[in-house]
Amino acid sequence: MLNETLEIAIMKTFRNLFSVLLILSAGISRADDPGLPGGDPDVPIDGGVVILLVAGVYYGVQKIRGTKEEGSESS
Repeated sequence: MLNETLEIAIMKTFRNLFSVLLILSAGISRADDPGLPGGDPDVPIDGGVVILLVAGVYYGVQKIRGTKEEGSESS
């Protein structure tokens, strides 16, 4: 009788331990390695930004010319 009770207790302990290990190992087995390092981290200034800069300079020059012309006409 004691042997049978001890055997049942050992089996329950083994089952519980196996269940816990199975649950804990599920997270480890699903984890991915980090990816490869990316490319160049610098941000290139491409043609679109250059075009916007040129347009901004052109607009600014036109505004300055317009302001000067308006000021000289009223004097």
